[in-house]
Amino acid sequence: MSAVKWGVTLGELQKDENDVPCPFDGHYWSLTHKSKYVAAVLSRDRIGIDIEEIKPRSKSIFSLVASDEEWERAQDRSLDTFFRYWTAKEAVLKATGVGIGGLKACRVVSVPDKHHIVLDYRDHTFRIEQLYHKNHIVSVLKEDNEIEWIIEENLSYD
Repeated sequence: MSAVKWGVTLGELQKDENDVPCPFDGHYWSLTHKSKYVAAVLSRDRIGIDIEEIKPRSKSIFSLVASDEEWERAQDRSLDTFFRYWTAKEAVLKATGVGIGGLKACRVVSVPDKHHIVLDYRDHTFRIEQLYHKNHIVSVLKEDNEIEWIIEENLSYD
């Protein structure tokens, strides 16, 4: 849907040997999914997206996602913040082609509001835009991209 809206003809979506999406015709892409939703993004620049359902998690894993200093930036250790941090970091790591192995090196720099987070990864600043939808949160790498959220419910492809 995103490609059609922007007049981009999709070819076969391919990944390299490290499972990183390969650009096509000058466009980068990223996909994510959960049991109820699929999210996709397309850009002329490297891009990443992640979606998670906000559901109970053990507080013991919070320290795996962020340091005490990062938690202080959000001023709480709620499930909502946990999933904001998780999806934001995943979006950055997908865009950089690193994957979950870079989680600890990806750091929250600021939390300006409920829909934006700023991260640092390898001395590069990344701006993330977030959307809440039916107990899910979606994070996409903002940078200079204009984000237009398109939500379609109950699609079927027979």
